[in-house]
Amino acid sequence: MTYLEILDTSIKIGLGALITGVIAYFNQKANISASITKENLQFNRNLLTNISCDIEEINHLILKMWAIFEFETKQIPFNKSKIFERLDSLRTSLFNDFNLLSKNEGLLLLHSYSDQQEKLRAYGELLGKFNSYTCFRNGDVNSNTTAEYRIKILETRKDLYLSLNKALTEQTY
Repeated sequence: MTYLEILDTSIKIGLGALITGVIAYFNQKANISASITKENLQFNRNLLTNISCDIEEINHLILKMWAIFEFETKQIPFNKSKIFERLDSLRTSLFNDFNLLSKNEGLLLLHSYSDQQEKLRAYGELLGKFNSYTCFRNGDVNSNTTAEYRIKILETRKDLYLSLNKALTEQTY
């Protein structure tokens, strides 16, 4: 083997190693970028899913309150003290769980979900109005107003979930 053949073989091996190294570098860089994107998408998906779980806990409480309130106000004559007694533990739970709404509003704002935060705020305000209504603070109580509150609560909840769903579907790879 001549000196020229050895040099030629060395250059070919070196160029092959260089090409392999460059390709491996760019491949690894693309994999890391895709992995980070996937982790961010998964984090946001988990965040929005956890927020919806918290919303459902509160929604369950408020619909329980609505059912008891509607049943008791249909009794003739209805007994305010009995209504207060039956709703007292639910009101306490609702009050304690309202921190979930505040926490989730903050998380939505932190992660730039301002539209979803506004919908969550509207939902929370409506729940507060309904709670006041069940304390007989908003004037006359009747079955039509009680039914309207249920419809408004469910519609506002639906709008909130549509907004959360929109945020989820906007996240694509």
